[in-house]
Order: sequence, then C-alpha cells, then structure tokens
Amino acid sequence: RAEVMARIANLNLPSSNSHRPQPPSTSVRPPPPPAATATPTPASIQSTIAAARARIEAQLKSQGIQPAPPSHPTELHPMLRGDYKPKHSTQRATLPVSSIKANQQKPKLKITHETPSLTDPTQNPYFDPSLTRRTHGPQTRRRHKQFHFAEPGQYVEQAERKRAEARMEQLKQEIAERAELARLEDEVLDASAIQFVEPPQVEWWDAPFLSEASYGSDAKLEGPDSLCTIYIQHPVPIEPPLAIRSQGVAPAQLILTHKERKKIRRQRRLEQQRERREKVMLGLLPPEPPKLKMSNFMQIMANESVPDPTKLEAEVRRQMQARQTKHEADNKARKLTKEQRHEKIEAKTKADEEACLMRAVFRINKLEHPQHWHKVTVNARQMHLTGTAISCPTGFSLVVVEGSAKNVKAYKKLMLRRIDWTMSQNDQGSVTNDFTSNECHLIWQGEIDKRKFRQFKQHTSASETQAKKWLMRAKSDELWQLAKQYDPNDSITALDPFA
Repeated sequence: RAEVMARIANLNLPSSNSHRPQPPSTSVRPPPPPAATATPTPASIQSTIAAARARIEAQLKSQGIQPAPPSHPTELHPMLRGDYKPKHSTQRATLPVSSIKANQQKPKLKITHETPSLTDPTQNPYFDPSLTRRTHGPQTRRRHKQFHFAEPGQYVEQAERKRAEARMEQLKQEIAERAELARLEDEVLDASAIQFVEPPQVEWWDAPFLSEASYGSDAKLEGPDSLCTIYIQHPVPIEPPLAIRSQGVAPAQLILTHKERKKIRRQRRLEQQRERREKVMLGLLPPEPPKLKMSNFMQIMANESVPDPTKLEAEVRRQMQARQTKHEADNKARKLTKEQRHEKIEAKTKADEEACLMRAVFRINKLEHPQHWHKVTVNARQMHLTGTAISCPTGFSLVVVEGSAKNVKAYKKLMLRRIDWTMSQNDQGSVTNDFTSNECHLIWQGEIDKRKFRQFKQHTSASETQAKKWLMRAKSDELWQLAKQYDPNDSITALDPFA
C-alpha cells in the first residue's frame, strides 16, 4: 500500500496545451517516504491523498493550467481502506434452527461420481481386449500379415456345398408345392363337384349338311348351298418321310462339302492340340521335344554352342527320317487287310439292303457277245447283286438284278451308259454278227420285300418256253411277258432310268 501511495504522489499529469513551450520546472521532487512499518489508518490515508492533490494542483497552476474540479466524489477501494472482507469466509454462518418439523430442512444426499481409472484396463470402459497394441512398456513395431494360400479345391468344395444346399432347398420347395397341389386337387376334384358337359344338339362336322340345328331336320345334299357336288377332290400326293419309307431307319448324315470337311477337321485338330498343351502345362504329360528340320534347326540351336555342325545336321536328318518312318508305319497299321475290307463292304451292303431292297429288269435285243456276257455277270457279282441273265437266240434277252438301292443304281449306269451294245464281233474269222441295232432298255424297277434269287446265274434258252420255266423256278415268270409286251417307242411305258 505504501508503494501505491508513493506512485500516486509522484504522478505528473501532462498539459492539455502541448504546443506551448513549457518553462523549466522549479519544483523539487521530494524524496520517497520511508517504508511504513505500521499499518496506515484511514485518516492518514485521506490526509496523504489530500496533500498529494494539493501539490498537483499547485504544480498545474504554476504551469498555467487550471485543474478541473472533480465531477463526483471518489472513494477509496475497500482494499485500500483496510476494511475489506472476502465473500467466501472460512467462518460459516449459523443457520437458524426451526423447531417445527415441517419447516426443518432435510439433509441433502451427497452423490459422488467416481472417475474411472484410464490406466487400469479392467476399469477402463473404452478398453478393447482384441487390440494387440500394448498400453504399457515400449511400443513394438506392427508386424505385417503373412500370405495364407488356399488349398487346391477349397473354394470348389464350398461352391459345390452351396449348390447342393440350394438344390436341396429347391427340392424341398417342389415337394411342398406338390403336396399343396395334391391337397387342393383332393379338395377340388370331389365327386360332387364334377360337372359333366352335355353333348351339343348338332356336332360341328354335321352342321353344314343340315338345314336346321337338329338331326331331325332335312339334309342339304343338293342345291347351291350344299357342300356335296358332282366333283371328286383328288388330294395332292405327298411323299412320306424318309424314316417311314426306310422302315423306321433314321436318315443318313448330311453330306458336307470339301471346304466344310476341311474346316471341321481343322477345328478338331486345334481342340486336340489345346487339350494336350493344357496337360503339359499341368504336368500330366511330358513336353514334346523341339521338331528339328533343315529349315529351322539354326534358329532353335542359336543359343547353344555347336562344336560340330556336321554332326548336328546328321542328327536333324535322322530325326526327319524317323518321323517319316513313324508316319508310314502308323498309316500301315491303320490300313485294313483284304479280309477286313471285304467284311466292311459286306456289312455296309447288308445295312443298305435292310434299309431298301430294289429290283431292276432290263430287255436286250442280243446278248451273244462274250464281252457283254462277262461284264453283265462279273459286275453283278462284284456288286453283291442276285438275279439271272437269260439269252434267247430266237427272241430277246432278259437281265434281272436284285440288291441294295446304291448297287442297283450303279448297275443301271453300267447297262445303260457304259457298255457299248453295238460293238461287232468276229466269230473265228468266218461269221460276222451284226450288233448295229442292238439296244438295252430298263422295263421295270421298284422295291421288293425279299430276294427271289439266291445268286446271279447265266442261262441260255432255245425257246421262250424254256425261258419262262427258268423264271418260274424263282416265281418271276411274269417278267418275261412284261418284257415281250414292252415297246420302247411308247412314251407311256417308257421309264426314266435314273429318276
């Protein structure tokens, strides 16, 4: 307090007229008062303040400044007066005690909030035991997780298990739906719930032929409104399906062109190479050695040192010869023997005969040339055809063949196109037969149920009677009469041989 009072006493207020020159101060600053040893009283403080104020006013008047009167009386701060008492005193006021129980205040409950300890993991509510980071001690560096490779087939088994579960759920749902449907059917299909539909008075197919909607009315069989006419409707003939015509046998495979066969073969070989390459990548098959040739062995052996080029060339040629030998050996192993080829041809012919058995009858003016006899007989036997060839010098000759449709078609080409029936012959250099008017005609062809001949035979008859007896043995004597009545100039009886 003494220091505060000393600073107030030494306070010098500045002049309001700062532009005027200030004369030198003649007042002498008194020395600072000695520190008070005793506590000042309020009266001494007031006297000290009044003395300081008078001194300041005298100083201002000596400088020509008129001090302003105080606007309002000022008082000392309670702390300066020395009578200041703090609001929160240590001595608590004694509350009046009421003698009436209704006015007595109940003691308040003291609620204590225990602050949880953050250092103890058992009392820390925010502690996560799953974290591996330690709360005490030196912090360790976080370790990176290692790779865990899945076992082969692990996810495949999981997928199969899920699919099986899905199928089982679907099956259960279907069973439940069927059971529900069966229950509903049992409820709906009751004997009392079935309603029989009464038949109509007139069927729809009979209504156009009746004058009224009843069967007792007159029929409309005549007149312009009647559907009955004098004309006969001939339906357009439609060929039956091949399966019906071939007695239930499925149709043959589609015949592909040369380009289509090459494309299919190329795609098949590419697929085989891809499968082999995948097996080699998986380690199921050993990798194939490089295929050395004279055109590429220098590129293949470029990264290897070759001390003897001549020896390397000989090795390449040896490998090429080995591949060629292996190729020829494989072809020879796949080649069928003579007996196997015959068996294959017979099996194929038998299958064709079971599908469709055909017969063809040919009429020839003269069948006396040896070459004609040989070609007719040998080709029929080679094509597995049965039948007969009858030569009659007094009339005409007849050839009958039976077999598969394919072989009969080939035999027709032989008889009608390939053989030259007008070829002349010299019999021992003395007699010359004239074949200029010799012709061959197809007089009948069609499907048959079974063969009438066991094999193909030749027969020479002196007369038509003997020829008929020969055909009667196979129950085919009507063919001679058919050939006798045939007229090649008749457009009605003429057949298209390759239709």
